[in-house]
Amino acid sequence: MRSGVRILLLAAAAALCFTLAGCEKKNDSGGQESSSSSAPDSSANPSTVSVKKYTFPEFMRSQKEPDMLSREVYKSFDKDSAETTVKEQPFKDYQCKKSIGGMFYTYSEGEYVGLIDSAGNVVIKADKIYDITAVSGDLIACYSDKEHKKPSDYYYVTSSGMAVKADSSTTGFRANAITVNAHTEQAPGTPEPVQRFTLDIDPRAVRTPTVEYPAGNSLWDTLEKCEPQAINTTKSYRAYYKATRSGASYYICFDEYYNYYVYEASYARIRMKIGSDIGECYVQSFDDYTELSKMVKSFGKAGSTVMPDGNEGLDYVQITFGINSADQYAMTMSSDGWCFVDNLTHVNQPDNKFFACYDKDSFVSLVQWVDQVVSKEYAAKK
Repeated sequence: MRSGVRILLLAAAAALCFTLAGCEKKNDSGGQESSSSSAPDSSANPSTVSVKKYTFPEFMRSQKEPDMLSREVYKSFDKDSAETTVKEQPFKDYQCKKSIGGMFYTYSEGEYVGLIDSAGNVVIKADKIYDITAVSGDLIACYSDKEHKKPSDYYYVTSSGMAVKADSSTTGFRANAITVNAHTEQAPGTPEPVQRFTLDIDPRAVRTPTVEYPAGNSLWDTLEKCEPQAINTTKSYRAYYKATRSGASYYICFDEYYNYYVYEASYARIRMKIGSDIGECYVQSFDDYTELSKMVKSFGKAGSTVMPDGNEGLDYVQITFGINSADQYAMTMSSDGWCFVDNLTHVNQPDNKFFACYDKDSFVSLVQWVDQVVSKEYAAKK
């Protein structure tokens, strides 16, 4: 799902960035400020870049390949919670290994595994099955092969706590079992009815047929199916949908058993070079993205649009804004304040590329913001 076009765009913008050079800034005594950047000085340009101290964000060192599906905000099924290891044996006649949903227990006899209910009644005998595991909130899979290549049987867990053997023809994933449905409602404070959307699953496939996030909120402002090629990720799912609500964007992904995972989408991509360190990450919080956009606007009007001379040794920050929208633009700012801006999509923007020059502190502010704010997004994923 990795995009070759994305790599070409990054390489082209980065190459243009490397041509950026010094907007010199003198201190009060007429001399140049000392640089604390780890980037090497350019011998071709006697003017040393002078900015406040900054360092390469530590969290970016581990981001070898940023993933657009890394900010998980909800999942409909949590296997770690559904299955727990048995610490105290509930029955004297069985050696139980794990509890499934608090309603069933797996037990072992030799190399085989069976299933008993909370009353101690045998549901599945331990004579042919090597493993029994929960694959969704209401479906249990049995494996009769040691390699776990494919489940041999499934059992539905009913609302009354019974396990009923499922017809194999009803357990496979069907893309048409998931539908987008429009609903018209009168929203508070709006003169006209508004259209919102739900993502629904065939009730014959799951017990809870409507996608909710957070619990109780199933209405989305926009909702559409999207192709996996549009998402830069190493994760694999059976179906992908893109949704928005109150300005924030989300990806809703379904696995083989209709479990769904809600990820906050990526709003901007950041590529940074500090000295010999190069790294990439995404901004995956709508609040953080809003803050970043306001901060860039606060830099004020650019001081110049004249193309600078070349200095390939400078540090830089490249930010691609609006990667979730129709309009995208990239700004590549070097540590001397020079900035190259490229409107990438031109949907509602002028078809132009230009250079600008900002105060050097603007560059430091961007580096420090990534280090202090975006790092918290990635720390929350651990």
